[in-house]
Amino acid sequence: MKKFPTALAKPFMDTPFLMGSMLRGAGRKYYRANLDRWKKTGESNALWLISMRITDKCNHRCAVCGQYGEGGYNRDDNELPTVKGNVSVERYKEMIDSVAHLKPHIYITGGEPFLYGGLMDLCHHIKDKKLTLQVVTNGVKLEEKAHEIVESGWDMICVSLDGPEEVHDKCRGVKGAYRTMRRGVERINELKGDGKKLPKMFLLTTLSSSNYDHLMDTVLECERFDPDCLVIYYSWFTSREVGEKHCDVMRKELGVEPFAWKSYVRDNSGADFEALKKSVRDIRNGRWSFPVSFVPNLPESEIETYYTDPADFLGWNNCLTPWVEANIMPNGDVVNCRDFPDMVMGNIKNHELLDIYNNERFRRFRKALADQPEGVFPLCSRCCGLMGF
Repeated sequence: MKKFPTALAKPFMDTPFLMGSMLRGAGRKYYRANLDRWKKTGESNALWLISMRITDKCNHRCAVCGQYGEGGYNRDDNELPTVKGNVSVERYKEMIDSVAHLKPHIYITGGEPFLYGGLMDLCHHIKDKKLTLQVVTNGVKLEEKAHEIVESGWDMICVSLDGPEEVHDKCRGVKGAYRTMRRGVERINELKGDGKKLPKMFLLTTLSSSNYDHLMDTVLECERFDPDCLVIYYSWFTSREVGEKHCDVMRKELGVEPFAWKSYVRDNSGADFEALKKSVRDIRNGRWSFPVSFVPNLPESEIETYYTDPADFLGWNNCLTPWVEANIMPNGDVVNCRDFPDMVMGNIKNHELLDIYNNERFRRFRKALADQPEGVFPLCSRCCGLMGF
């Protein structure tokens, strides 16, 4: 296993309940899931993370987004299959009841989660079941719902910050996105005051051609927000060559025709890598009031290769994510990966999640993955499930 971004653990150290959940997840992934993978039956007894892409609706149009960005599969001007739909909050609550005994970590993303009408009701139910909850948002409605969030005791809120105001709004494709996000974060921090530790506030920066040369400015901007942690993603992308190789493997092994990878094809070769490496070096050597974590945790010597040769796995292998994670799409489909929803294992509208999680189709996928050279598919080469957590 490559070097884990240890800075991610620091925010949890003063909250035993949340730290316990994170340790439970690490144990299930690096011990139990490894054991299940070694058995090569395709079955898993290690489920910890339930990832819910709760809605396809979004009020931003980020260029790097695989759903609505340039070439995104949910765009109206794209010929790719869309992944849209809706599951009632009542059905989601029933699903939570059915898995609560496993004490999973619930990760809610979108689209934009706050555009799902039943979000607050669902999150209150998750906390009533004493499960850990993480919500990823662009900040819309965060200010409006701040009091309810703090009182309910959400564990983690992850808010996107792509740079100073002008840069952030450009990356998001929406004028005023920065100010909306900032008001929401400030209101959460105000309500927490000095006595409340939750929710933990994580700021997420995804590097792109629009903001990579503003990286130091972005970290300085974070000082205004007093976050519990800043996570900088080198971004998820692929090449046409990797995508076509992945298609060949998936057709042969699983009879599946992948499509979502086409939303992530990008050429990053024109970046100023020396300037980016200097920014990364300065940030790592800096003294900040909050932990800063790079995902993946690359040595400086590998940054250019990461962007120019997406076929190079840089030493990462043996993906364990499908043994520890279930991903639910807006329409209720359970898939192997929330960003590449090409293979549908079942739908929670028709079947229980735990039945889907070890059905014949999911076991077949896991066995095919475990049998691959180095235990990865070609498209896994820039995945944060493999290279980050």
